[in-house]
Amino acid sequence: MTARADLHTHSTASDGQHAPAALVEKAAGAGIQVLALTDHDTMSGTEEAIRAGKRWGVKVLRGVELGAAEDRHLHILG
Repeated sequence: MTARADLHTHSTASDGQHAPAALVEKAAGAGIQVLALTDHDTMSGTEEAIRAGKRWGVKVLRGVELGAAEDRHLHILG
C-alpha cells in the first residue's frame, strides 16, 4: 500500500500559519492521507487535528518537535 504523507507539519499551536483543523483540511485537499502534527514544544493542537482528520479522511499522527537547550537550532522530532 502506498499513501501520500507529510510527517513534519506545524500549526498555530506553535509557529504554523493555520489552525490544526484548517491544516488537516488543506492537507486533505492536497491529497495527503497521513499527516503528523509536529508543533514546537507542544502537542496542544493534536486532538483538534485528529477530530478534523476523521471529518476529512486523513489519518493524523501525534508528534512534537522538541527544542534542545544546548543549541537553539537543534530540534528533535518525536
